[in-house]
Amino acid sequence: MIPKTRALAGASLLLVSLLLASCGPKPSEIRLKSARMKVYGLGRSVSVAGDVVNKKGEVVAGKAIRWQSSDPKVATVDPATGSVRTVAAGKARITARLDDPPLEATVALEVFDVALVDVLPSRTTLAGPAGTTFPLTLAVKNAAGRLVTQAATWTSSDPKVATVDAAGVVSSVSEGKATVKAEVGDVSGAADVVVVFRPIETLEASPLNIPLKVGELGRVTLVARDPQGEPIPDVAATWVTSDPKVATCSAGSVLAIGPGSATIRAVCGAKSAEVSVIVFE
Repeated sequence: MIPKTRALAGASLLLVSLLLASCGPKPSEIRLKSARMKVYGLGRSVSVAGDVVNKKGEVVAGKAIRWQSSDPKVATVDPATGSVRTVAAGKARITARLDDPPLEATVALEVFDVALVDVLPSRTTLAGPAGTTFPLTLAVKNAAGRLVTQAATWTSSDPKVATVDAAGVVSSVSEGKATVKAEVGDVSGAADVVVVFRPIETLEASPLNIPLKVGELGRVTLVARDPQGEPIPDVAATWVTSDPKVATCSAGSVLAIGPGSATIRAVCGAKSAEVSVIVFE
């Protein structure tokens, strides 16, 4: 049998503990790290952790939050830790709940299927006077390797050499090198840009005739030279096709679309060069 004095002491300690608990900070809300989140890429893990706080905004310890996703086909969540894993493009609500007292908070999550961001060409030379411009090409692909339409944020590592606008058009400022980056969320691609104040005297494209079958790729080699006959490597050129139903060209890569013939023209400032493409079934 437990002595009466020990029993009374135990009961007193229990009562004190209960009183202290009841007088402690009371949960008022679940404070989330962010109420809205955008995640770029599938199979990625992000945290939507939050804290239980009192009316003063102080963290109340010892309160376990339960997490739930409104659409596990878009994103799943670990019910104990709040770790989210993206599954497919779409929107979902990630809800944090506390049982005692009953509290709830929600994160609006949007998932984008962006796996790769390419900037084309990956290396280019702007030749000519300051202010020469050239449009870089943005290629964004999803997890299946298909092209998708997504806006990018463009930046230059050295605006004193080359600037870039919101559409990816690069402008030369002074001779030197700069890296131009395109970011779609936190997925990025980049191109190296070299600026030289050398005029283009001649421009040659080869081979002059390119036979292709539908669906095949061909390659045009472009050689630019300055007035002294020195080559300007990786010169920035805009590519134009006379018939996009027959063949298209990007950064010197020709794609055969349908049977027929087309002229592919490379344009560098006032200079241009042409090749003929014949596409067979």
